[in-house]
Amino acid sequence: MMRVIKSELIRLLRPSFIVGGIGLMAAFGVLATVIGFSAAGQSGAGPAQYFPSETALAASDGFVSGLALASNLVGIVALAFWAIAVASDYGSGLIRLLVQAEPKRYRLLMGKLGALLVFTIAGTLAATLAAAGTAYVIAPAMDVSRSAWGTDTLVTLLEAFRNLSLSTVVWGIIGFTIATITRSAGVSIALGVGYVVVFENMLLAIAKDAADWLPGATLTALASGGTPTIGFDTAIALGGAYALAGIIISSLIVQRREITY
Repeated sequence: MMRVIKSELIRLLRPSFIVGGIGLMAAFGVLATVIGFSAAGQSGAGPAQYFPSETALAASDGFVSGLALASNLVGIVALAFWAIAVASDYGSGLIRLLVQAEPKRYRLLMGKLGALLVFTIAGTLAATLAAAGTAYVIAPAMDVSRSAWGTDTLVTLLEAFRNLSLSTVVWGIIGFTIATITRSAGVSIALGVGYVVVFENMLLAIAKDAADWLPGATLTALASGGTPTIGFDTAIALGGAYALAGIIISSLIVQRREITY
């Protein structure tokens, strides 16, 4: 199993993947933090409803408040990255060589999942550190007090990293599953982002109670450490269920699909 994970990591550790994956996650962490601090206190419909208040920014966990704003963007990067990693094997024909080298397909699946998990956690760690560092830099310019930020700083940072990682990994598994089914990165990204970002927002208008239990709301609750409608424990249970379902579906397809191209 470790050989498979190492092989997948070698393929993932390319400049284009590092910059486009880990680098982009960190960049979104910085961007969301800057926007959050710049627009603090604004209210209204649309994106403004997610901006933190000035009081929230000055709280002990204010320096990681930008991560909640960045979570969907970081998640979309993960979804795209996982989808590309899977679909490229089919598009290039590499899957035939991989299956010949490792006939036990479940090892290929778990090895790829393990490598993508390591890569994603590295990306969320970069995003967390980038967001926190940016907050400390721009807070004085935005007249935000940092006096409370020294309270349980490490614990707060680790919790924010944990929440973002959980949400982002589920995003990635969604991309992984759709790419396993469709064998197309483009289709996977369009379906995943379209469903989570667009369709569920439309569903909120007619079935808010039902939409609160769907993947999009669950991912938001995971990244935020819980919301008024979905507690953190519930979000973990739902996120775990969605992730497990995706892995099972992918495993069944990989085990039974005929690789002839």
